[in-house]
Amino acid sequence: MVSKVLYRPFEESDFDAIASMLQKIWHTSADDDAYNFLSACDDLAYSLSVSTFSQVVVVDDAPCGIVLARAAQDRSPRAGRWEQAEHDFLAQMRRVDPEETERTMAFIRSEHAVNSAMLEDSALADADEITLLAVSAEARGMGIGGVLLDAAVSYLSSHGARAAYLYTDTSCSWSFYERHGFTRAASHRSTREERKLLPREMYLYGLDLSA
Repeated sequence: MVSKVLYRPFEESDFDAIASMLQKIWHTSADDDAYNFLSACDDLAYSLSVSTFSQVVVVDDAPCGIVLARAAQDRSPRAGRWEQAEHDFLAQMRRVDPEETERTMAFIRSEHAVNSAMLEDSALADADEITLLAVSAEARGMGIGGVLLDAAVSYLSSHGARAAYLYTDTSCSWSFYERHGFTRAASHRSTREERKLLPREMYLYGLDLSA
């Protein structure tokens, strides 16, 4: 049976479906599924707040993939709305499980510190970022990830970016980015102490857009 596939910008009605997808991929650490969903919602709201481009793939009327990117030469008219949503979800997470929320925040702080250090030590500090790329397990193998990634790269290039970068780690299929022309610009191997929170290895990948 041939699937009906549609690519379009993110719509607010996509939010719960995309958050549920992110929950299954990355937000599984807590025993409480309600908390994990709120954590995924918080993650998505943050990503939307810092992004100026979105593309969602809808397969048979169900959103099952997303890419977000941020161009320095563009602006998001809805950044404030998503910043507020992020704060609201975080408040709900604290009410549901304060201890797990502190662990989540510790992870975010540690991840940010490592990512910032990798970027600072690379030649990509002035590049634009692909802030999120995710495809549901059910939709993988259809070439969707490549189409979404190409859309983000084309957007950044059209807004004057000379290079693009993204963060990934050993919990993701980082080799996918190498197959699409990205090269590893920096890496971080977590210490034994860091591995209580962080993946074993974290990577910064870049793509030259100046050619």
